[in-house]
Amino acid sequence: MKSRIVTARNYLGMKIILTFFFLIIIYLCSQLVKSSKLERNSIKLSYLQLLREKRAVNEKKLAPYNSIVGIASSNAAAYSNGNDSYISYEDSYLYGIYMGIKWQCVEYARRWTFLRKSSIFESVNGANDIWNQIKYIERVIDKEKFPLKKYSNGCPIRPINESYLIYPIQKDMPYGHVAVIVDVLQNSIRIAEQNFYFNYWTKNYSREIPYQFINGLYYIQDIYDIYGWMQIDDQQQLKSLDNLTIEKIQMRNEKILDVTSSSQLTSRIYYFLVFSVLFISQFKFDEYIFL
Repeated sequence: MKSRIVTARNYLGMKIILTFFFLIIIYLCSQLVKSSKLERNSIKLSYLQLLREKRAVNEKKLAPYNSIVGIASSNAAAYSNGNDSYISYEDSYLYGIYMGIKWQCVEYARRWTFLRKSSIFESVNGANDIWNQIKYIERVIDKEKFPLKKYSNGCPIRPINESYLIYPIQKDMPYGHVAVIVDVLQNSIRIAEQNFYFNYWTKNYSREIPYQFINGLYYIQDIYDIYGWMQIDDQQQLKSLDNLTIEKIQMRNEKILDVTSSSQLTSRIYYFLVFSVLFISQFKFDEYIFL
Protein backbone atom coordinates (compact mmCIF):
# COMPACT_ATOMS: atom_id res chain seq x y z
CA MET A 1 0.00 0.00 0.00
CA LYS A 2 2.80 2.33 0.94
CA SER A 3 4.60 1.66 -2.36
CA ARG A 4 1.44 2.54 -4.32
CA ILE A 5 1.18 5.85 -2.49
CA VAL A 6 4.82 6.58 -3.26
CA THR A 7 4.32 5.63 -6.93
CA ALA A 8 1.24 7.84 -7.21
CA ARG A 9 3.08 10.67 -5.51
CA ASN A 10 6.04 10.28 -7.88
CA TYR A 11 3.71 10.25 -10.88
CA LEU A 12 1.97 13.40 -9.66
CA GLY A 13 5.32 15.02 -9.03
CA MET A 14 6.54 14.22 -12.53
CA LYS A 15 3.38 15.72 -14.01
CA ILE A 16 3.90 18.89 -11.99
CA ILE A 17 7.55 19.13 -13.06
CA LEU A 18 6.75 18.54 -16.73
CA THR A 19 3.97 21.13 -16.61
CA PHE A 20 6.32 23.58 -14.93
CA PHE A 21 9.04 23.00 -17.55
CA PHE A 22 6.50 23.43 -20.34
CA LEU A 23 5.27 26.75 -18.94
CA ILE A 24 8.83 28.01 -18.45
CA ILE A 25 9.76 27.12 -22.04
CA ILE A 26 6.69 28.96 -23.37
CA TYR A 27 7.58 32.00 -21.27
CA LEU A 28 11.22 32.05 -22.42
CA CYS A 29 10.21 31.73 -26.07
CA SER A 30 7.76 34.62 -25.76
CA GLN A 31 10.40 36.80 -24.10
CA LEU A 32 12.96 36.03 -26.80
CA VAL A 33 10.48 36.98 -29.50
CA LYS A 34 9.80 40.28 -27.76
CA SER A 35 13.47 41.08 -27.21
CA SER A 36 14.31 40.36 -30.84
CA LYS A 37 12.23 43.27 -32.04
CA LEU A 38 14.28 46.45 -32.20
CA GLU A 39 12.34 49.54 -31.36
CA ARG A 40 12.38 51.55 -34.53
CA ASN A 41 9.91 54.30 -34.29
CA SER A 42 11.08 55.82 -37.55
CA ILE A 43 9.28 59.10 -38.18
CA LYS A 44 7.72 59.06 -41.63
CA LEU A 45 7.60 62.33 -43.46
CA SER A 46 4.45 62.76 -45.50
CA TYR A 47 4.03 65.74 -47.76
CA LEU A 48 0.52 64.57 -48.65
CA GLN A 49 -0.38 64.53 -44.97
CA LEU A 50 0.94 68.07 -44.60
CA LEU A 51 -1.07 69.28 -47.59
CA ARG A 52 -4.26 67.65 -46.32
CA GLU A 53 -3.79 69.22 -42.90
CA LYS A 54 -3.17 72.63 -44.41
CA ARG A 55 -6.34 72.43 -46.46
CA ALA A 56 -8.43 71.08 -43.58
CA VAL A 57 -7.37 73.55 -40.91
CA ASN A 58 -7.26 77.30 -41.16
CA GLU A 59 -3.79 78.76 -40.62
CA LYS A 60 -4.96 80.65 -37.54
CA LYS A 61 -6.13 77.48 -35.82
CA LEU A 62 -3.82 75.41 -33.67
CA ALA A 63 -2.51 72.20 -35.16
CA PRO A 64 -3.52 69.16 -33.10
CA TYR A 65 -0.89 67.12 -31.33
CA ASN A 66 1.18 64.85 -33.58
CA SER A 67 0.37 66.81 -36.75
CA ILE A 68 3.12 67.95 -39.09
CA VAL A 69 3.17 71.75 -38.97
CA GLY A 70 5.96 72.28 -41.48
CA ILE A 71 9.10 70.92 -43.12
CA ALA A 72 12.47 72.68 -43.13
CA SER A 73 15.76 71.85 -44.85
CA SER A 74 13.92 69.60 -47.35
CA ASN A 75 13.12 66.74 -44.95
CA ALA A 76 13.16 67.87 -41.30
CA ALA A 77 9.48 67.79 -40.37
CA ALA A 78 8.27 69.70 -37.32
CA TYR A 79 5.36 68.31 -35.32
CA SER A 80 2.79 70.01 -33.15
CA ASN A 81 3.04 69.43 -29.42
CA GLY A 82 -0.53 70.68 -29.00
CA ASN A 83 0.48 73.38 -26.52
CA ASP A 84 3.71 74.48 -24.87
CA SER A 85 2.79 73.14 -21.42
CA TYR A 86 2.18 69.56 -22.54
CA ILE A 87 4.88 66.90 -22.10
CA SER A 88 4.05 63.56 -23.69
CA TYR A 89 6.86 61.56 -22.02
CA GLU A 90 6.78 59.51 -25.22
CA ASP A 91 10.19 58.75 -26.70
CA SER A 92 10.99 59.57 -30.31
CA TYR A 93 13.33 57.27 -32.27
CA LEU A 94 14.58 57.45 -35.83
CA TYR A 95 16.25 54.33 -37.26
CA GLY A 96 16.76 53.10 -33.71
CA ILE A 97 18.50 56.32 -32.59
CA TYR A 98 17.00 58.28 -29.70
CA MET A 99 15.83 61.77 -30.70
CA GLY A 100 14.15 62.96 -27.51
CA ILE A 101 10.65 63.40 -26.11
CA LYS A 102 7.87 63.99 -28.63
CA TRP A 103 7.50 66.84 -29.70
CA GLN A 104 9.75 69.07 -27.67
CA CYS A 105 12.12 71.66 -29.13
CA VAL A 106 15.21 69.61 -28.20
CA GLU A 107 13.79 66.60 -30.05
CA TYR A 108 13.52 68.68 -33.21
CA ALA A 109 17.03 70.11 -32.90
CA ARG A 110 18.52 66.63 -32.41
CA ARG A 111 16.44 65.11 -35.23
CA TRP A 112 17.37 67.97 -37.58
CA THR A 113 21.03 67.34 -36.70
CA PHE A 114 20.61 63.64 -37.40
CA LEU A 115 18.89 64.18 -40.75
CA ARG A 116 21.09 67.02 -41.99
CA LYS A 117 24.45 66.13 -40.38
CA SER A 118 24.16 62.37 -39.64
CA SER A 119 25.02 63.32 -36.06
CA ILE A 120 23.40 63.83 -32.67
CA PHE A 121 24.18 65.64 -29.43
CA GLU A 122 23.98 64.39 -25.86
CA SER A 123 20.83 64.47 -23.74
CA VAL A 124 20.04 67.53 -21.64
CA ASN A 125 17.42 68.30 -19.02
CA GLY A 126 16.22 71.32 -20.95
CA ALA A 127 17.03 73.42 -24.01
CA ASN A 128 18.59 76.05 -21.75
CA ASP A 129 21.35 73.55 -20.84
CA ILE A 130 22.57 73.22 -24.42
CA TRP A 131 24.35 76.57 -24.17
CA ASN A 132 26.62 75.53 -21.28
CA GLN A 133 26.66 71.73 -21.41
CA ILE A 134 26.84 70.68 -25.06
CA LYS A 135 30.34 71.11 -26.48
CA TYR A 136 30.10 68.98 -29.63
CA ILE A 137 27.90 66.86 -31.85
CA GLU A 138 28.82 63.26 -32.59
CA ARG A 139 28.58 61.53 -35.96
CA VAL A 140 26.49 58.43 -35.39
CA ILE A 141 28.32 56.04 -37.70
CA ASP A 142 31.86 56.42 -36.30
CA LYS A 143 31.43 58.49 -33.08
CA GLU A 144 33.69 61.27 -34.39
CA LYS A 145 33.07 64.51 -32.51
CA PHE A 146 32.71 67.97 -34.07
CA PRO A 147 32.93 71.02 -31.78
CA LEU A 148 30.31 73.70 -31.35
CA LYS A 149 31.34 77.37 -31.38
CA LYS A 150 29.33 79.76 -29.23
CA TYR A 151 28.49 83.31 -30.31
CA SER A 152 26.67 85.46 -27.78
CA ASN A 153 23.83 87.65 -28.96
CA GLY A 154 25.61 90.95 -29.49
CA CYS A 155 28.90 89.76 -30.98
CA PRO A 156 30.91 90.85 -34.06
CA ILE A 157 30.07 87.62 -35.93
CA ARG A 158 27.00 87.65 -38.17
CA PRO A 159 24.43 84.91 -37.41
CA ILE A 160 25.44 81.69 -39.15
CA ASN A 161 23.20 79.38 -41.14
CA GLU A 162 22.61 75.86 -39.76
CA SER A 163 23.42 76.95 -36.22
CA TYR A 164 21.44 76.37 -33.03
CA LEU A 165 19.66 79.40 -31.61
CA ILE A 166 19.54 79.05 -27.81
CA TYR A 167 17.16 80.80 -25.40
CA PRO A 168 17.65 80.91 -21.61
CA ILE A 169 15.03 80.11 -18.99
CA GLN A 170 12.62 83.03 -18.74
CA LYS A 171 8.93 83.84 -18.58
CA ASP A 172 6.95 81.43 -20.79
CA MET A 173 10.13 79.34 -21.21
CA PRO A 174 10.62 77.23 -18.06
CA TYR A 175 13.23 75.07 -19.81
CA GLY A 176 14.56 77.62 -22.29
CA HIS A 177 14.21 76.96 -26.01
CA VAL A 178 16.27 75.84 -29.00
CA ALA A 179 15.66 76.47 -32.69
CA VAL A 180 17.71 75.88 -35.82
CA ILE A 181 18.73 78.75 -38.09
CA VAL A 182 17.85 77.54 -41.59
CA ASP A 183 18.46 80.76 -43.54
CA VAL A 184 20.34 84.03 -43.00
CA LEU A 185 19.13 87.06 -44.95
CA GLN A 186 20.51 90.58 -45.09
CA ASN A 187 18.57 91.80 -42.04
CA SER A 188 16.88 88.72 -40.61
CA ILE A 189 17.18 85.02 -39.92
CA ARG A 190 14.70 82.23 -40.55
CA ILE A 191 14.39 79.43 -38.03
CA ALA A 192 12.80 76.00 -37.72
CA GLU A 193 11.56 74.74 -34.37
CA GLN A 194 9.00 72.77 -32.38
CA ASN A 195 6.90 73.58 -29.34
CA PHE A 196 6.91 77.36 -29.75
CA TYR A 197 3.95 78.28 -31.95
CA PHE A 198 1.43 75.64 -32.98
CA ASN A 199 0.15 76.99 -36.27
CA TYR A 200 0.88 75.44 -39.64
CA TRP A 201 3.85 77.03 -41.36
CA THR A 202 3.13 78.95 -44.53
CA LYS A 203 6.67 78.38 -45.85
CA ASN A 204 9.64 76.12 -45.12
CA TYR A 205 10.46 77.78 -41.80
CA SER A 206 8.69 78.60 -38.56
CA ARG A 207 9.56 82.25 -37.94
CA GLU A 208 11.60 85.10 -39.40
CA ILE A 209 13.41 87.22 -36.81
CA PRO A 210 15.17 90.53 -37.57
CA TYR A 211 18.72 91.30 -36.51
CA GLN A 212 20.65 94.57 -36.42
CA PHE A 213 24.29 95.56 -36.69
CA ILE A 214 24.92 98.15 -33.96
CA ASN A 215 28.36 99.53 -33.09
CA GLY A 216 30.08 96.60 -34.74
CA LEU A 217 27.92 93.96 -33.04
CA TYR A 218 25.08 91.75 -34.32
CA TYR A 219 21.89 91.52 -32.27
CA ILE A 220 19.03 89.13 -33.02
CA GLN A 221 15.94 91.04 -31.91
CA ASP A 222 13.39 88.53 -30.74
CA ILE A 223 10.71 89.31 -28.16
CA TYR A 224 12.49 86.84 -25.84
CA ASP A 225 16.02 86.97 -24.49
CA ILE A 226 18.56 84.95 -26.45
CA TYR A 227 21.87 83.48 -25.28
CA GLY A 228 23.19 83.40 -28.82
CA TRP A 229 23.87 80.86 -31.56
CA MET A 230 26.08 77.78 -31.67
CA GLN A 231 27.84 76.92 -34.91
CA ILE A 232 28.62 73.33 -35.90
CA ASP A 233 32.34 73.51 -36.72
CA ASP A 234 32.58 70.55 -39.10
CA GLN A 235 34.64 72.13 -41.91
CA GLN A 236 31.88 70.88 -44.26
CA GLN A 237 32.71 67.26 -43.44
CA LEU A 238 29.25 66.30 -42.26
CA LYS A 239 26.68 65.20 -44.82
CA SER A 240 22.96 64.61 -44.79
CA LEU A 241 21.68 61.21 -43.77
CA ASP A 242 21.66 58.94 -46.84
CA ASN A 243 20.62 55.36 -47.55
CA LEU A 244 24.14 53.97 -47.13
CA THR A 245 24.47 55.55 -43.68
CA ILE A 246 21.02 54.30 -42.71
CA GLU A 247 22.00 50.74 -43.71
CA LYS A 248 25.19 50.95 -41.63
CA ILE A 249 23.23 52.21 -38.62
CA GLN A 250 20.70 49.40 -38.97
CA MET A 251 23.45 46.78 -39.29
CA ARG A 252 25.09 48.12 -36.15
CA ASN A 253 21.76 48.05 -34.31
CA GLU A 254 21.25 44.42 -35.35
CA LYS A 255 24.67 43.47 -33.97
CA ILE A 256 23.87 45.19 -30.69
CA LEU A 257 20.54 43.37 -30.61
CA ASP A 258 22.23 40.00 -31.22
CA VAL A 259 24.67 40.56 -28.34
CA THR A 260 21.86 41.73 -26.06
CA SER A 261 19.63 38.79 -27.00
CA SER A 262 22.47 36.31 -26.40
CA SER A 263 23.19 37.84 -23.00
CA GLN A 264 19.51 37.80 -22.08
CA LEU A 265 19.20 34.16 -23.17
CA THR A 266 22.21 33.14 -21.07
CA SER A 267 20.79 34.92 -18.03
CA ARG A 268 17.38 33.32 -18.48
CA ILE A 269 18.86 29.84 -18.83
CA TYR A 270 20.92 30.36 -15.66
CA TYR A 271 17.95 31.53 -13.59
CA PHE A 272 15.80 28.79 -15.07
CA LEU A 273 18.27 26.08 -14.02
CA VAL A 274 18.68 27.52 -10.53
CA PHE A 275 14.93 27.77 -10.05
CA SER A 276 14.42 24.23 -11.40
CA VAL A 277 16.98 22.76 -8.99
CA LEU A 278 15.37 24.57 -6.06
CA PHE A 279 11.91 23.40 -7.11
CA ILE A 280 12.96 19.75 -7.52
CA SER A 281 14.87 19.85 -4.24
CA GLN A 282 11.78 21.16 -2.47
CA PHE A 283 9.66 18.42 -4.02
CA LYS A 284 12.11 15.69 -2.94
CA PHE A 285 12.19 17.17 0.56
CA ASP A 286 8.38 17.06 0.78
CA GLU A 287 8.39 13.45 -0.44
CA TYR A 288 10.92 12.50 2.23
CA ILE A 289 8.82 14.15 4.95
CA PHE A 290 5.64 12.33 3.94
CA LEU A 291 7.42 9.01 3.76
